[in-house]
Amino acid sequence: MNKIIDFIQIKQQKQNEQLAKVFQKANTLKNPQDIDKLVDTKSLAVQEHKLFLAFLTYLEEQDIEPKTIFQAVLRLPKHQFEAEYQMNWYSVVQLCFTFLAILKENDPQSYEQFINL
Repeated sequence: MNKIIDFIQIKQQKQNEQLAKVFQKANTLKNPQDIDKLVDTKSLAVQEHKLFLAFLTYLEEQDIEPKTIFQAVLRLPKHQFEAEYQMNWYSVVQLCFTFLAILKENDPQSYEQFINL
């Protein structure tokens, strides 16, 4: 069983490294194909859904549109995003990735418009 868990952790770590590499550049939407490839390989866990829903509730309390925050994390440099929104950039990148995976599965047309494919 430990080997299975290790495999899952290693796979998740590699996915996170790829995600960080793509998102580290400001204006990530210039390369939507890179984002699309990562979204295709994303498998969502129940924990991610719960965290995502909690984040949406937080955004609602702060009167921030989810689309606005996810576009900002894709477009702004890390330091500028964190200064403007007072949020951890990497955490929002993870949540944005979850958002994109859900959007692609449920509304492919909106997904394509969002990342400009």
